[in-house]
Amino acid sequence: MKKEKRTLIRRREEVALNETGIDAIARLLTDALERAAVHRKDVLRLRLAVEDILGMWKSGGIAGTACTFRCGTRLGRMYIEITAPGNRMDPDEMSAELDEPLLYSNLLAQAGLSPVYTYQDGVNRLTIYPPRPQKVNPLLQLLLAIVGAAVVGAVLLALPDRVAEVAVGVVDPLFSALMGILQDLAGPMIFLSVCWGILNIGDIHTLGRIGKVVVLRFLGIIFLVTAVTAAGLVWAFQPAGGAASMGENAAAQIYSMILSIIPTDLITPFQEGNSLQIIFLAICSGLVLLVLEKKVSALRTLLDQLNTAVQFMMGIVSRYIAVFVFVSLLSLALSDSVRNLGGVAKGLLLAIAACVVWPLLYVLWASLRLKVSFPMVLRKLLPTYLIALSTASSAAALSTNLEMCERKLGICGRIVHFAVPLGQVIFKPGGAVGFLLLALGLAEFYGVSMSASWVVTGVLTAGLLAIAAPPVPGGSLTCYTVLLTQLGIPAEAVGLAVAGNVILDFFMTSCGLSCLQAELMLSADKLGMLDRERLKKE
Repeated sequence: MKKEKRTLIRRREEVALNETGIDAIARLLTDALERAAVHRKDVLRLRLAVEDILGMWKSGGIAGTACTFRCGTRLGRMYIEITAPGNRMDPDEMSAELDEPLLYSNLLAQAGLSPVYTYQDGVNRLTIYPPRPQKVNPLLQLLLAIVGAAVVGAVLLALPDRVAEVAVGVVDPLFSALMGILQDLAGPMIFLSVCWGILNIGDIHTLGRIGKVVVLRFLGIIFLVTAVTAAGLVWAFQPAGGAASMGENAAAQIYSMILSIIPTDLITPFQEGNSLQIIFLAICSGLVLLVLEKKVSALRTLLDQLNTAVQFMMGIVSRYIAVFVFVSLLSLALSDSVRNLGGVAKGLLLAIAACVVWPLLYVLWASLRLKVSFPMVLRKLLPTYLIALSTASSAAALSTNLEMCERKLGICGRIVHFAVPLGQVIFKPGGAVGFLLLALGLAEFYGVSMSASWVVTGVLTAGLLAIAAPPVPGGSLTCYTVLLTQLGIPAEAVGLAVAGNVILDFFMTSCGLSCLQAELMLSADKLGMLDRERLKKE
């Protein structure tokens, strides 16, 4: 029997924001959620939560105004929307001002449907997106894709070389095409998410408070993690001899790379997929729109609509992420990149180990600080980790990362949509650790002595390169050229470094994203913007 496709019939009702009107909207909400096949317990929780929010709006000074209920299906996605004109009344902000938490905060955490609050052009808006049913657990899909790629790759390599060559001719172009789709969507999604995230923060003061905490913690953690790694593992590398030799132009090159964050035009960053330049444009655009407010209301509306459209397209792509994972791993299995890595084997293996251990330590620290179950948090972080580990692409994991941070980890949406895209580009502790340990392995192989000042220089350079690494094809080549020059490692080592990076990139990317999620939990808690009930919910 063919399963009926779930949709919501378009409906619009307008009532006065009073006790009678709140009851009417509650009935409309219940009917819409039942039509969307939401579980009965969650329907009751959401009804009580929305009644609580509407009562808060009523008591906040906008009683009697026209409150509008809308529901329907837009671009294949069901939505329920409740709007009320008046002063800004963010439920999160208003609950923080009360001595006792509101009922709605706990109920929404239990329902897990993540209603989205926005304020635009003098209208308070609460939007709920009922979830689609999932036929197969996404985590199971990823595991099947990983196992399938390993089995198919082993079989193809065991067959005659001609068969493997044909397979490579099919898989490599397919991999490039699929990654091209991701990059095409990732650029606009990063821009719109950061820009819209800034607008939804509300005002310049709040943005400055959030941005200061988040960015400073990002930068501090990168250098701390890299320094601890160097102190713990430098003893494992003992070059046979040689004198320390330091490059002189690396500082100027890093400075030039940092300045290159400023784009020369508005189109090239999106064409090249340069995430740093895209984020620079998004921050500038968001700040301008935040300052101008109602003067650019039409532009803000357009931005909201574009954000919805791109999020919808990325959601479609994320349904088939298992296909991306399968093709990515199969392409790696059939490539020659894993050969001839003997000269960098020790550095590569230790870097992989460090990139596996650091997320575990970071999540353990966050779990202890927040007093939540360590295994439970690991389970919540696992889907994003597996996508990053199997694709070596933060773009492929962006949609899942956003969803997990807000829906599962309880991080406030105002932080998520600003800090996640920003963090995926500049918060790369895995990248800094990988750069440093690979350089240590090459220094040992080429007999470069490692003094204390050499190691300190390596830590600083690796950290800066991880932050400023050009997120474009060939960007790692630029980083290793600068790093090896600074540390006095022969130029011919670049080939080995780049070959090792092909393998290491999978672990550096997954390490960075897991550490980012743990860090955002801690940052949100510091800012009082972490929903602990949602975080603790299995």
